Parts: sequence; C-alpha cells; structure tokens
Amino acid sequence: MKLLVLILSLYSLLFAAHIDTFAQEMNYSRDYNSALAQAKKENKMLMILVVGDYCPWCKKFERKTMKRKCVDAKVKADFIPVIIDKYKDKGKYPEQFYSPVIPSVYFVDARNEESLHQSVAYMKKDEFLDNLDDALMSYEE
Repeated sequence: MKLLVLILSLYSLLFAAHIDTFAQEMNYSRDYNSALAQAKKENKMLMILVVGDYCPWCKKFERKTMKRKCVDAKVKADFIPVIIDKYKDKGKYPEQFYSPVIPSVYFVDARNEESLHQSVAYMKKDEFLDNLDDALMSYEE
C-alpha cells in the first residue's frame, strides 16, 4: 500500500509541473493579468491557451503544434501568449474563458477583454496557423 501511495505521489509530481515547464520553455505567461497588461501595452491580442495537466490531447497540441518554430514565431510576433490550467487556475482568469473542451485557444482583444476568435481541440500546425490568421483578421476589422 505504501508503495502505491509513493508511486501515485511521484506520478502527480511529475505531471503537476508540466504546464509550468511548457510556459517556461516557450516563454508564455502563466498569469492572465500580467499578460493582459502586456498585450494592452504592446497593442497586441492576448492568446489564451487553456489546457489541463492530465490531458493527453493538450500535451500533443503543445508538443506537435505549439512548439513548431513557424507557429511559435507567429505567436510571438502577433500575440501575447498565456497558458492556463482549466482547473488549477480557475478563479485567476475571467469566467468567459472557462472552456468545456480542452485544449482551447481564445484570441482576445486586450482593450475590452472580448474573445474575437476561438479554436477548440487538437489541431495540426497548418490548421492552427490558419486560425492565427483568422484571429488577426478579426482583430483588424
């Protein structure tokens, strides 16, 4: 029994820091309010990536799509990215971004905190790049 508790504890520790590790590697904010302030200052859209540490599709999306150099370059050029854990960060970001499905990405006008575009579920690189373009077009209108 003690071995089982130890294994479960180690397992949870290994995966508990996944979002923080991704945020640090990719230079994404983990704090909604500071990312919002930066987006306002730089006159950029806020890109909110809502995930869960337990979610295999979120990890796949991060690894196979978000870490691609072409995606990362576009995100950094045109958006202020913030990554949020759907459950652990609840209460630290506005309720309108509580997504029932993860991964979800909200593209938010920082001036009024209104979501202009949203993508839901795992997407491949090309599909997500199209979503980034669509979000930018909705921001410019």
